[in-house]
Amino acid sequence: MFKTEAYLSTIESSIHDFYSDLEREGYIGNSNFEYARAINQHKELFISLLASTDANDATEKTKEFVQFCVIHEIPYMFVYGELLTIARNLMGLLAKEGDLENLQALNSYFDSLESKITIAYFHKFLRRLAAKNHLRLSHIANLVEKNLMVHYQKHLEWLIQLIAYIENQCCIPHPELNHSLCSFGKWLNNTSTPYIITTSHFKEVTRLHQTLHDTAADVIGQCQQQIHKPKHLIHLLQRLDYISLEIGNEIAILNDMMMIEEYSKDPLTGLLTRRLFDKIMMGQIETAKATESQCSLIMCDLDHFKIINDTHGHLAGDAVIKDFSALLQKILRKSDFIFRYGGEEFIVLLPATSAHDARVIAQKICDEATSRITLFDTVSLYYTVSIGVIPIITETTSYVLKETIAHYVSEVDSKLYLAKQNGRNRVE
Repeated sequence: MFKTEAYLSTIESSIHDFYSDLEREGYIGNSNFEYARAINQHKELFISLLASTDANDATEKTKEFVQFCVIHEIPYMFVYGELLTIARNLMGLLAKEGDLENLQALNSYFDSLESKITIAYFHKFLRRLAAKNHLRLSHIANLVEKNLMVHYQKHLEWLIQLIAYIENQCCIPHPELNHSLCSFGKWLNNTSTPYIITTSHFKEVTRLHQTLHDTAADVIGQCQQQIHKPKHLIHLLQRLDYISLEIGNEIAILNDMMMIEEYSKDPLTGLLTRRLFDKIMMGQIETAKATESQCSLIMCDLDHFKIINDTHGHLAGDAVIKDFSALLQKILRKSDFIFRYGGEEFIVLLPATSAHDARVIAQKICDEATSRITLFDTVSLYYTVSIGVIPIITETTSYVLKETIAHYVSEVDSKLYLAKQNGRNRVE
């Protein structure tokens, strides 16, 4: 049989080369430890499957391999591309040796294996997609104030109906395909809030929603064919899931802008007040979980602020606070939540922002504060700021309690204290 030592060696080198090419071209990265570990385990499972010589063992290993791919969200096209690369390299090896008998057997083997992996991946992916969307719905249900997120909830219900239609093999009605007639589409066409509909985010939601319905029509067309190809359906459903999350992120941004517009503000700075912080944080963590997005927290404290107050008076201190508040509003997005947390202390909650991006933003705030001049009467006032930055890890947060919020505040406060301890006018 063709499963020789050379066969196994070619498999290992093919898998290594395949992922090296993807990393070099920027399709995948290897900076995250958990991600790197998952990729290595994926490779081991694939090699074990391809090395199997017993039919029952191969069936079990196929199930294990596919289950791992779906749970760790390794795209089907990566798996397919990997399989294709290995098959081509092995066939090249046999052709070079003139082993035509095993070449034909190898071709049949890979055709059969591709079919088994594709069908297994499709059914497991479909079940996981349904579970993920039910989970997203549960996070929206936990929101105290849904506001615009109620429309995203309607969209998710539409998507779950589409998945159910596929699972039931077209035996139940499919959801509304006209993008103007579904519940979400009716809201898009009838909303009239000026600071919502004039934004680029609203226009992007409209575009994404129409694309999503066009893709859904392709999905239903595939399903209604007597012999549909799971490979094509997997690709279309992964695209649908991606578009759906993009819609959720854009709706979340619009929702944040609306909330910031409507909440009461601190009279001196026009920023949000501390008493709103816990409530908004709880809602943002649930929203991040529903849209599978990241968010981060920044805490800022003006350096040596007491000296400004003691030297020039409290009105001068107020002028500096107002100037720094204006700086935050200039640098940050309209969808970022800026709180005056204490006298000269500020907290910024950054939705849809990674820890790296939050640190870049924090450094910009720190740098620009250094170059500011605040005029008070005839005096030029200068100030610097120390900043702490942390990511909000939503994946490990099952329930959002007041203790959860207190933990994050304590964590970012510790980072701020470290910035002060390390010389001030810096980001930690």
